[in-house]
Amino acid sequence: MTMIILEGTDCCYKSTVADKLRKELGYPVIKGSSFELAKSGNEKLFEHFNKLADEDNVIIDRYIYSNLVYAKKFKDYSILTEEQQRTIEEKIRDKAKVIYLHADPKVIKQRLLERGDEYIKDRDIEPVLKLYRKVMSDAGLHTYSWDTEQWSSKEIAEDIIFLVDGVIYEESNCN
Repeated sequence: MTMIILEGTDCCYKSTVADKLRKELGYPVIKGSSFELAKSGNEKLFEHFNKLADEDNVIIDRYIYSNLVYAKKFKDYSILTEEQQRTIEEKIRDKAKVIYLHADPKVIKQRLLERGDEYIKDRDIEPVLKLYRKVMSDAGLHTYSWDTEQWSSKEIAEDIIFLVDGVIYEESNCN
């Protein structure tokens, strides 16, 4: 049982890495957090994240940590309470691999300029990165981190597969 959670600001390869992992591992990719979901209220938000915590062998493209970042940045979004966050973390503790993908603000801004985005603007990148650093350092689960300026999406996906395969190998040897 494995859950791969990809976190990070826009233009840090989350979707690209998720697609590579999906092809290699055969796990479905689930959008875990979104701007639309964040407007649905705390109860619905917690219910959604809690339901996702029951999933196995999945890749989640943004989850509770993205909610904590973007809800602090955009004040009209619902946010999980600390108690809700800890409840979900406890539920996924033994199966989750939390992956934080990041890059220098200048790199992200250039990627954003090339790709475009309807929600995030150039001026949002540095405050969002600062919030991610805080949220990820406060995460209740071990977090693996890659700088996407230094590592390609292919290299990151290969490392994550190695990480997951090691867990699968360890689990099969424990039985």
